[in-house]
Amino acid sequence: MQQVKERAETRTLAGDAYATILDAIRRGSLPPGQRLRFADLQALCGTSVSPVREALVRLTAEGFTLADNHRGFWVAPVSAAEMMDIVHNRQLLEGEALRLSILHGDAEWESRVLAAHHLMARLPRERDDIPSAMRDDWEQKHTVFHTSLLSACGSPILTGLCGALLARAERYRRMSVSIPGVKRDVVREHRDILDATLARRPEEAVQALREHYQRTADAVRLFFDRRQEPG
Repeated sequence: MQQVKERAETRTLAGDAYATILDAIRRGSLPPGQRLRFADLQALCGTSVSPVREALVRLTAEGFTLADNHRGFWVAPVSAAEMMDIVHNRQLLEGEALRLSILHGDAEWESRVLAAHHLMARLPRERDDIPSAMRDDWEQKHTVFHTSLLSACGSPILTGLCGALLARAERYRRMSVSIPGVKRDVVREHRDILDATLARRPEEAVQALREHYQRTADAVRLFFDRRQEPG
């Protein structure tokens, strides 16, 4: 009985460590390519080495960290190729999930979508102190909005795949805010998705969603292109 209790506590600690490390990776406080030292992560998570190791194994399986028998763990790098792969699959899978949600969603689903959009739209996207950085509370509401759009698709597997891609996209989405010279009306983009969805126009809604993701991809690709420029 005691062993069962200890295993349950370890799983809880590992889950907490996973969430803490993932949040740091998403927000960039653990930047791409950084080596992850157990002592630092134990201090960050406030736990022992075993939950941290379990969390890193899970993060590696999900593509957020990389592992090597000799080098240990480090944060997965970002690249234009990975970003385009994520966007392409989001356009395919989330487009289908949105189409199914519009087909099957009821009035309660519509209410969730509308409420999620309202809470997101009330917040500015950029931080006041650092305009090139995204607000964490906006990002949370943004995730809820996009998740709610797909929540009536009726397929747990499709929902899970879309959720995994949404999480993988967050680092790139945050990068898109920091790129000078990129002009977008993100408020209008979200409104177009919302209006077409609530009007039950699936083709228009899916197209608006795919264009929304493509604009983010174009902005981030500009970042990578500029980084490769000489001088």
